[in-house]
Amino acid sequence: MRLAENHTSAVRSSRTASFAAVAAAFYASLFWTRSAAAQVNIESVRSQLDTSTFGARLRLSFSAYAGNTEGVIMGTSGIVGGRIGPNLGFATASADYARLGGSTSVKKSFAHLRHNYELTDFFWWEEFVQSETDRFRRIQIRALLGTGPRFALFETHKWLSLYVGLAYMLEYTSIDPTAVILEPALVHRSSSYVALTMRPDDRIVFTTVSYYQPRFDEWTDTHFLNVSSVEFKVTPLLSSRIDATTRYESVVPLGVKRADLEFKSSLELKF
Repeated sequence: MRLAENHTSAVRSSRTASFAAVAAAFYASLFWTRSAAAQVNIESVRSQLDTSTFGARLRLSFSAYAGNTEGVIMGTSGIVGGRIGPNLGFATASADYARLGGSTSVKKSFAHLRHNYELTDFFWWEEFVQSETDRFRRIQIRALLGTGPRFALFETHKWLSLYVGLAYMLEYTSIDPTAVILEPALVHRSSSYVALTMRPDDRIVFTTVSYYQPRFDEWTDTHFLNVSSVEFKVTPLLSSRIDATTRYESVVPLGVKRADLEFKSSLELKF
């Protein structure tokens, strides 16, 4: 099960990371990604903070094409987290852009800030805010905030952890003026999730998080999101990573598909 109590106390006594620095990193990332321009899988960083006061991950990819296909594909994302006593905070931001053959095929950004307060060994309280843009889903801006409990159903330090969360979420979405959508701009949602982390080997970490987010006043209007990742450690600081994201929204603008599937392969630096 969890780490021994004396070990946990020793770890907590050494936690000196500054939440001001975490928040500043988040807002700097948010400002940058809006010029470039769900919930998120942060379980791998949570496990990193079990034994340290600060953790960060950085991914960057770039491809250029010339000849039969001309264009560029760029992607970047980062997560930073810190812990002070029972307080745990995360900030993450990402941006993706692709232009091939003179046509822009991807242009989106994402930023998320979350705080946890540990009440007991198996019970936390969470608050979060999020911002998202996606040109091809016709989302000019989607902003949300929420709060709710998180529970550890099963947790071992070595190889398996299972968590659930439930939150109230206020969501505002601004759609492209040329798009047609039969949904209010401001809605109230329930947001529940299940998060699983597996470590079959010291060099391999598998994490998956599934979110279910129906509207309180219209349960057929729902969002579903799954983010699954496999991380292979190459060196203590460098990892190879594969991410798969599945998204479904029952109410979308006219001409936009309800379901999306995305795969990413990348190298990741861990600090």
